[in-house]
Amino acid sequence: MLAVSSPSISTPKPASLNLLEGMALTALFQAIPTYAGAALILKLAHSTALRPGILGFVISATIVHVLMVAAAGPRFQRLLKQAYAAVFYDATLGFADKVLRWCTQPETSLQLLSTTVMLALLSVAALAIG
Repeated sequence: MLAVSSPSISTPKPASLNLLEGMALTALFQAIPTYAGAALILKLAHSTALRPGILGFVISATIVHVLMVAAAGPRFQRLLKQAYAAVFYDATLGFADKVLRWCTQPETSLQLLSTTVMLALLSVAALAIG
């Protein structure tokens, strides 16, 4: 009789695919909300720092953030505990399992809640000012 394996337990995937998944998840859940919020604050302050464009700022800051976290995160986990989610780079987990495990961590719900509230308030303020 064959045993059916759990979907969360799998063989390790290639290092390049795992790194790409980790970087995509870091960008999506950590970097983009942070830099989108920063761009909204600069827009509300009528800063000239975003003259080349808000989208360019968010994209370039996200790329730099993701590259730095992917390179330094494994070595300096204590120092980068807010920026580096080790579960995103776990080669034994599938993409959906990485998100599920990250969402079940206690500090994650606080991070998501604070990001959501901050972006909602900044969006309302940006729309109200014009």
